[in-house]
Amino acid sequence: MKGLGQGLPKVFLQTGDCFFGVQPTLVTTVLGSCVAATMHAPKMGLGTICHAFLPDSSDAKRGSSEPQICRFVDTALQNMLETMDKVGVPRRDLVIKLFGGSSGIAVRGMEYTSFDIGRRNVEMARKLLRFARLEIAVQDVGGNQGRKLMFNTHSGEVWLKRLNQTMFEGQDNGGNPGTKL
Repeated sequence: MKGLGQGLPKVFLQTGDCFFGVQPTLVTTVLGSCVAATMHAPKMGLGTICHAFLPDSSDAKRGSSEPQICRFVDTALQNMLETMDKVGVPRRDLVIKLFGGSSGIAVRGMEYTSFDIGRRNVEMARKLLRFARLEIAVQDVGGNQGRKLMFNTHSGEVWLKRLNQTMFEGQDNGGNPGTKL
């Protein structure tokens, strides 16, 4: 993914974080069972992305402390939508993309069980976006491979590269920039 977003500030999005770009920024993240949702407002050149790793915050809310908002798919998406509302982006203008939710090696043979966090993360994101009457323009979810994403907050472009085991060990397999979505 060399050469993409040259000249833009770069941010690496950690697990459980959200990023809202008021200036053009290239946001990179790596996903396994986690999901990343991007929301882009083309008319305003604004974008936001989350990297959520658990589907539902309701279990955490039973505890004494407030949950980390972007740790959970439900609260991350709610936070992103509220942020776009606050800056005056009509929801009908949002372009939404969804990525991640792989089952990974650990749960092979356990797909469709409560242990398949990746599937549950994707289902929660789809459910909440459907409830908000928002369509997903592009998605690349499920499977058993991780993904590396690069998101340009200004243009809304996302580049995706599927990861194999050697890539997790730091090898890039020839510098292929991935697929633009």
